[in-house]
Amino acid sequence: MTTVSESDLAKVSEASELCGMPIDVLKMMAADGLLPQVVRGKAGHVYFPRSAIPTWTECVKLLREQRDRHLRRAASALRRLENELEAVRNDITEAREYPQQTLGIDLMSFGHWPYDRMASTLRGQPLITGVLEQFTTERIAITRYHDAYLDALASEGRQAREDTL
Repeated sequence: MTTVSESDLAKVSEASELCGMPIDVLKMMAADGLLPQVVRGKAGHVYFPRSAIPTWTECVKLLREQRDRHLRRAASALRRLENELEAVRNDITEAREYPQQTLGIDLMSFGHWPYDRMASTLRGQPLITGVLEQFTTERIAITRYHDAYLDALASEGRQAREDTL
């Protein structure tokens, strides 16, 4: 791993001025690993090698791609949820048609929400609970990246363009 001297590093505020991307958006992208060139200081501050500050266009593209990645994951979770709900429907139909049989596992596990929020992340939870948690996580990420994408578009690389006027 090569070391970069402090004089070759730009603070996130300077990188923001140079590329026109809001500081909080650059910090979020760095924290989520979208900007692998970032260097962390001793106190965890974000620095960019001056030769590797992303452009506004590159950042917008990364934000759009990350937003889309989370949308695809949410769609996948939703398809899994639809499959699980179909299994519950089938169990209900079978329970009505064959009242003497044992109730289906999908029916019995649906609606079993752990009382302790921490317990829901442990093994043995109903699959549907895990899928709902995954969907919720993706929805939060979608919201974060959607907001960051809109903030980036609203900035229009403003600071970077002001320097060239």
